[in-house]
Amino acid sequence: MATREYRSSVRARHAEDTRRTIVEAAAELFASQGYARTSVAAVAAAAGVAVNTVYTSVGGKPALIMALSEDGAEDTTAIETVRRIEETDDPAEILRLTAFGTARVRRARWRVLAILLDNRTADPDVGAAADAATRVVRDRLDLVAARLVETGGLAAGLDVGRVSEVLWFYFGFEAWRTARGLGWEWDEAAAWLATQAASALLPDRVT
Repeated sequence: MATREYRSSVRARHAEDTRRTIVEAAAELFASQGYARTSVAAVAAAAGVAVNTVYTSVGGKPALIMALSEDGAEDTTAIETVRRIEETDDPAEILRLTAFGTARVRRARWRVLAILLDNRTADPDVGAAADAATRVVRDRLDLVAARLVETGGLAAGLDVGRVSEVLWFYFGFEAWRTARGLGWEWDEAAAWLATQAASALLPDRVT
């Protein structure tokens, strides 16, 4: 029994390693030559596997681009940031954690986000993956908004819906793209965005 379980564990690790190699190869090719011009055969060659292995491990091109989005949903930094936010009652600290946690996730996944956001209107498969990535981030910011309202430390008249919109304005994809386009460093952008979000959400905030 132990031997079978060990072999099963080894096979599972090998399968996951193969999948990750394929997805990383796809990301590299999508970024360098575009989604439309990348074939499954090219991904297989870059990953050093057979074409059939790409299909059995991940799937065709729609599955490959969606895999890039789904991997972001499992980002351990994002999950840990939400956990830490749930443990604090200080709204200013919640905004700081959101800003710097988001910065770390964006920095790690900047290439993938560029693929999704720059090509979302050019191909329906990419658009679907970009929409999925957006939903994941919006859902996480909804959790942050609910926690902020729960603390009772926000300016008067703010409900969860409006707070979530403000968080998306300051910590959504376009805010980071703008900051990076201006040449700001990640921590510099995070500190500024946290300050601006605090100004919008917290009472009598001095900026």
